[in-house]
Amino acid sequence: MDKLYKNLFSIISLLIHVLPSKQSLKLLNFIIDKNNDVVLKNLKTKPTKILLLLPKCLQYFNCDKNIIDSIDNCQQCGRCKIKDVLQIGKKYNLILKVATGGQLAKMYVEQVSPDLVIAVACKPELVLGIKNVKNYKVVAIPNIIVDKPCINTDVEIKEIERFLNIVANK
Repeated sequence: MDKLYKNLFSIISLLIHVLPSKQSLKLLNFIIDKNNDVVLKNLKTKPTKILLLLPKCLQYFNCDKNIIDSIDNCQQCGRCKIKDVLQIGKKYNLILKVATGGQLAKMYVEQVSPDLVIAVACKPELVLGIKNVKNYKVVAIPNIIVDKPCINTDVEIKEIERFLNIVANK
């Protein structure tokens, strides 16, 4: 079943590029929701090593702090959600990484080798990322495009905590 799902996932993710945008968005939502359902259903034990992987675009665009080297460089001014993410990281003992794109995100996943990845990104990047690290369990949380893609995006902190509470009860 797992192999069949992954093969279907690969095929469906290719369709995103040829469908009109409205159908493509529906397909992205379907893939993300189905992936999360499958990952959570197949999670038999509570993961001890959880990587929360974040996109750089969550950081306030004009901020001069380099949170890619270390998210702890955030000054927690409150202009973006990084401050809230740091609090969640401490509360749930998470490994926090910020990536500028898919290749860096993949590198972080391979370096950390977590039991579970909770990834925040735009929908197309999430689907591509899930496919690129197919040997890892990835829960995907779409970020919120506030004004323009890749600039000052947002995330529902409650959604991250919702998934963390689900896996905490495994």
